[in-house]
Amino acid sequence: MANQAHDAAAGFTVHAIDPPRLGLALAVMAALGAALVLVFGWGFDIDWLRRIAPGLPAMVPATAITLLAGGVGAAALLRGDPAPIPLLAAAVVFASILLEQTISLTPDPHRGTDGMSLASAVCATLLGLSLLLRARRLGVASITVDTLGLVVAFIPLIGYVFGAQTLFYNPLYTMMALHTALGHVMIFVALMLTDPGRGWIEVLLSHEPGSRMARRVLPVAIILPLFFALVVAEAVDRAIMTVEFRLAVLTFMIIFCTVTAVIGFAHLTNRAERRSTEAEAAYLRSEMQRQQTELAAARSEKVAALGKLVGGVAHDFNNTLNVILGNLELLAEDPDRKMHRTYLTEAIGASNRAADLTRQLLAYGRKSQLRPVLTDLESEVETAIAMFRRVCPANITLTKAFATPGLTIRADPGALQQAVLNVLINARDALPEGGTILVTGRREHLEGAAVTGFHGTETLPAGTYATLAIEDSGIGMTPEVAEMATEPFFTTKKVGEGTGLGLSTVAGFCRQSGGGLRIDSAPGTGTLVAMAFPAAPGTATPGPEDSTETITHTTQPRGVLIVDDDEALTRVMATQLERAGHTVRTALNAARALELLEEGPLPEVVLTDIVMPGEMQGHHLAARIRQRYPDIEVILMSGFASAAQREDIEAVAGLPFLQKPIDVRTLRTIVGRSTEPNGKPENGES
Repeated sequence: MANQAHDAAAGFTVHAIDPPRLGLALAVMAALGAALVLVFGWGFDIDWLRRIAPGLPAMVPATAITLLAGGVGAAALLRGDPAPIPLLAAAVVFASILLEQTISLTPDPHRGTDGMSLASAVCATLLGLSLLLRARRLGVASITVDTLGLVVAFIPLIGYVFGAQTLFYNPLYTMMALHTALGHVMIFVALMLTDPGRGWIEVLLSHEPGSRMARRVLPVAIILPLFFALVVAEAVDRAIMTVEFRLAVLTFMIIFCTVTAVIGFAHLTNRAERRSTEAEAAYLRSEMQRQQTELAAARSEKVAALGKLVGGVAHDFNNTLNVILGNLELLAEDPDRKMHRTYLTEAIGASNRAADLTRQLLAYGRKSQLRPVLTDLESEVETAIAMFRRVCPANITLTKAFATPGLTIRADPGALQQAVLNVLINARDALPEGGTILVTGRREHLEGAAVTGFHGTETLPAGTYATLAIEDSGIGMTPEVAEMATEPFFTTKKVGEGTGLGLSTVAGFCRQSGGGLRIDSAPGTGTLVAMAFPAAPGTATPGPEDSTETITHTTQPRGVLIVDDDEALTRVMATQLERAGHTVRTALNAARALELLEEGPLPEVVLTDIVMPGEMQGHHLAARIRQRYPDIEVILMSGFASAAQREDIEAVAGLPFLQKPIDVRTLRTIVGRSTEPNGKPENGES
C-alpha cells in the first residue's frame, strides 16, 4: 500500500498500468491518426489535418503510410498475432520510404513545399527495422533501435515547444510535421511495451524501491529543464534562430542525461535490493537449519532422558511385581496357613512401595496429589529437622538460621516436610567424615531466576519468594553431576543405597508449588540446594491434630456404581465394598454407566475414573450425573490427575477424589462418609 501511495505521488500507479494494453492503445491511436491524415487530409483535401496549423509542415502521404503500417505492426506484436503481420508492416514501411525517395507519393501541387524530411525517413527506417527485429524476437537489439528512434522523434517535439521555425533551419528536421514526430514517439513507446521486462523500460516500470524512486524523480527531471529553457528562450533575441535550436538540443540533452542517471541509479538500487534480499534469505535458511539442528539435539536428549526414566521405572516395578507375584504364588501352594499372613504382609508391603514409587514420579511430573494451604515455612522445617536428627550422625553439626521470621507459603505441609528431609539426607550422605549443614530461610525478590526444569532450566516469574537453602560442607559435585542430579533414577550412591528419586521428587514438588529448585555445587566446596516458593500473605493454617481414633462408621447398605475401564480393578473394588455390605454394580465406560442409571435402581454413590476410553471422560460423566441426578454423590478417582488439574475442570471442581492405588480402608471410609446424611467430605479430598 505504501508503494502504491508513492507511485501515485509520482503521477501514476504502476499497479494500475497494464503495459501491453497501454502499448496497444498508443499503437492504435498513432495508426488511426495516420489513417485520418491519409484519407481525409489528402483524400478530401482537409489542410488542417495535414499540417495541424497554417505555416507548419504537413505529414506527407508516405509518412502517413509508414505510421499506419508501423502502428498496425506494433498492435499485432502486442496482441501476439502471427509473425507475418509485423513482417508485412515492415515491408510496407520500407517500400514507402523507397517510393518517396524515388518517385515521391506527395501530390504535384505540394511537392515543392512539403515532403518527407530526413528525420522522418530516419524514424521510419528505424521503425521498420524494429518491427523486423521484434518479429524475429531479437529483443536486445530492438530496444536499442527503439531508443534511438525515440531520441530522433523526441527532439522535434521539444523544438516545436520553442517555435517551429527552429526546426526549419536544420536540414535534418526541415519539413517534419508536429504529428509526424508525435506519431513516431507513440509507436516507439508501444514497441518497447511489447517486452516491458527488458531494458530501461523494465527498470522504469519495476515495483522495486529504485524504480519507485525513479518514477517520483522523473517528472521533475523532465519538467524543470523545459521550464528553465523556456525562460531562457524568452530572453534570447528571436532573430538568432540557430541559438534557439541549440537551446532545444541542449534542453533535450539535459533531459536525456537526467533520465539516464535516474534509470541507472534505479538499476543499481534494484540490484542492491535483490542482493540484500538474497542475503537475507540465505541467512534465514542458515538460521532455520541451525534451529532445526538444535531442536533435533534437544529432542534426542529428551528421548534419552525418557528412555532412562522408563528403564528405571521398569526395573523397580519389575522387582516389586516379582515380590508380589512370588508371595501370592507361595500363598497358593504353601499348605502351612501360619505362613499365609506373612506372604500377604510381604505382598501388601511391596504394593505400598510401588505406590510410593508412582507418587514420587507424579511429584517429579507435577501431577501428584497435593493439598496446598497457608503454611509457616520455618515451623515445617523445624518438624523435618526433628525427624532428621534421629538419623543424623554425631559428627555432623546442623544449624538453622532464618533471616526472615514468619515466612508464609502456600504448600502441602506433609510434602514440604518430605522434601526438606530428602535434601537433608542427601547432605548427610555427602558428609561421610562429618561436617556442617546450614539451613537458612529468607524473603527475597527474584527477577528471572534460573531453576531446574524438565531436563534443562526454567525461569521463575519475577516476584517475591520465600527461599529455603540447605548447604553442606561435603564433597560437592561436578557440573555434569549437578546438572543430572534431579533426573529420575540418577544417583551416585552405591547399589541399594538410593533410588535416584530424592532430588527429582523435591524438584517436582517445588515446581508444582509454583516455585523451583536450584543446585549450586563444585568438587570440594560443598553443595547448596535452594528451594524457592512464592511468598504468600496471611497466617499459616493450623494443621490437623494427629488422631489414632478408629473410624467405626455404622452405615446402612447402599447402592454403589463403579465406573472404570480396568475390569480387574472394578472387580476388586466391588468385592471390597460388597464385603462391607454395599450393593455394587460396575461399568467399563461412561456410556454403559448412563445406561445403568437409566435402567435403575439409582445408586447413592458413583465412583468414576477420570480418564477412560471413548468420547465421554470421567469428568463429563460426573457433570452429566450432577445435572440429571443431583441426589447421587459422585467420587472421582485417578492414577495421575492432580488437584490443580481437577480445579481447572469447572464441572468437577470440589468433588471428592481418591488417588490410586486405593487401599480398602480408604475406599470403605470415603464411601461410608458419602452415604451418611450430610456426610460429604469437607474439602473433597481423601
